[in-house]
Formats: sequence, structure tokens, C-alpha cells
Amino acid sequence: MQDPTKKVILSDMETKPKIHDNIVKYFLSDRENAISVIRAMLPPQVQELLELESIRYEKDSFIPKHLKEYYSDLLTSVPIKDQNADAKVYFLLEHKSTYKETTPLQFLRYMVEFWDQFIRNSDGVFVKLPVVIPILIAHPEYGWRAKKLSDLINIPSEDFRIYFPDFDFLLFDAVKDDPENYEFDEAVKALFTIWKYAHTKEFLPAVKRVFELIRQIDPQVRLQEYLQLILKYLELTREEEEYAEIKKIAETEIKEGEEYMGTIAEMFRREGREETEQRLIQEKPQWIEHGKLEATQENLIDIATEQYGPLPSKLYEKIKSIQSLENLRALTRKAIKTESLDEFTELVNRAAEI
Repeated sequence: MQDPTKKVILSDMETKPKIHDNIVKYFLSDRENAISVIRAMLPPQVQELLELESIRYEKDSFIPKHLKEYYSDLLTSVPIKDQNADAKVYFLLEHKSTYKETTPLQFLRYMVEFWDQFIRNSDGVFVKLPVVIPILIAHPEYGWRAKKLSDLINIPSEDFRIYFPDFDFLLFDAVKDDPENYEFDEAVKALFTIWKYAHTKEFLPAVKRVFELIRQIDPQVRLQEYLQLILKYLELTREEEEYAEIKKIAETEIKEGEEYMGTIAEMFRREGREETEQRLIQEKPQWIEHGKLEATQENLIDIATEQYGPLPSKLYEKIKSIQSLENLRALTRKAIKTESLDEFTELVNRAAEI
């Protein structure tokens, strides 16, 4: 089950990208789910070399503090068979709900930082660096346009190719790929099915398959856990006019007992309650404004990170402290014209004082 340190709660006040990040992080913090994803995506010849059942979640020791907000959803390690206990392969499990062209560069930056931290943790004794395999789970609306690092570089001729690094990453595109073709755990397959059909006319019929999959989860306590999470996720990411139909499908498919019917009724408590609807109408503008503010802050951080690398934690917090959409948008326009991190920092400090 989940590592308790990885517990994730979905909040009504989060923006949709954050909700997507949180739910996939929760799902993959479950050992069974993480193993099923790695096993389903790795070539058989690589799988055979690993003790996947001994997967371990790495924590602060290998994740530089200044990178936590930028790159890693989860970092896991898996022992290599027939080698000493320290021989491991690391898997960087990353999620994107929107397309980011510079993702290969992001992976490279993370791996270099990780290896640097690995050397520091070796107490000055140099050991060979471990393999780090990035796994990207993506569901942008129109699918992922796969890119290698070399696609981001202006190469005058093939003669230059030997002078820069290039690598592949494992990709599951939940929009273009069919989860039914992979041996994912039922909980993972249910989430990926939602993503595959989220922007299509087949969404509601696909919900039936989602609950069929959830019904197969074992044991019962795990079934209830994921049923609650999926229902909450649907409540937060789908339009209210769909609630009645989703509720009807859930009640038809989940037949294990009254406790689940109670869960379904609770998760869709908005239906038929006029006072709740009125509260939602009144609060919606505040939620939208909050969402816009957070999205604009993140956009500014992304732009600055692409220009200058991971931002210092104090600068990150300073950007997060700016509560004026107008100031944030002005900063975003100016950020692309700055020539140094110091110049950008000065602009942020000025905006934060206004």
C-alpha cells in the first residue's frame, strides 16, 4: 500500500494541473501500482535483470532540495539481480498533463543533479554512477509529441552529434496509448482510462469500464480506497451536469455493499442540494481567480527555470508571495527579456513590494 509519507489529498481549491499531479503521485506511491507501471513499460530483457518486488522509494537523500518543486514526482530504486546490495537502477516517474517541449532537457538536468548528489553521498569515495531511467506518464489534450534531447539542438551537420548527450525516456501517452494493451494494476488502468477518454464523446461509456476495473481491485479495503479517490477526482475534474450519469454508472457497477453506495452518495453530495449549489455559485469566482493566480505564478516560474535553471528557494517563495495578477503578467512579459538571474531577481523583488 501507500508509503504514508506520500499521502496525497485532493482539494477543491487546487487547480486542475495540481489535482492531476496529486492523484498520479498517490497512485504511484502504491508499491503494486508502481511495480506494474515499471514492469509494463520496461523491455523484458531489462526486467529480467531487476528485483522489481524489492522496489524502494527514495526520499531526501537523493533529491536536491531546490529541485523538488520542479522535476520529480517520484524517485524509486530497484536492486539488480546477482549483484551486491548497493547495485541499483533508479526510476524517475514523472507526470505531465500539458505538453512541455523541453522535457528531455528537464530530465537531463535532473539526472546530472542526481548524480552529483550521489557522489556527495559517497563520502568522497568515487563509485560508478547508477543508471537513471526516466518514465514519463503524460496526458495532454492532444497527446504527447515525443522529443529527444537532440531534437532541441540546432545541429549544423551530423558531424557535431558526438559532442552532446542524447538519450531516450520511457513514455506512456494516456491519450494515444491504450491502457488495455498494458498489464497495469487495475487501479492504474482505471485512472489512465479516464485520461484517455477525458476529452472525447466516449467519456461516459468509458466510465463504465473504469468502475469495472475498480471492482476488480483486491483486497476490499484497497478497493474502497481507490473508489473514493476516483470519485473525488471525477467530482473535481468533470462538469456538474455529468454527475448524475456518473453516479448512476457507479451505482450499477459497484455492487459490493451499502458502504460503497454511501461512498458514492457522499462523493456526489452536490447533486440535489440547492443550498450547496448556491454556495458553489457564490464561491466559483474566487476559485477561478485563485486558479488564475496560481497558474500565472507557475507559468512565470517555468519561464524563468527554462532560462536560468532551477530557481533558488527564496526566489521561488517570493514569486509565490505575489498576489497581483497584473504584476505577475507584467513580470512574465519582462522575464523573457532579462539577461541574467540577478536581473530577473531584482524585478521579482520590486513586484513583491508593490
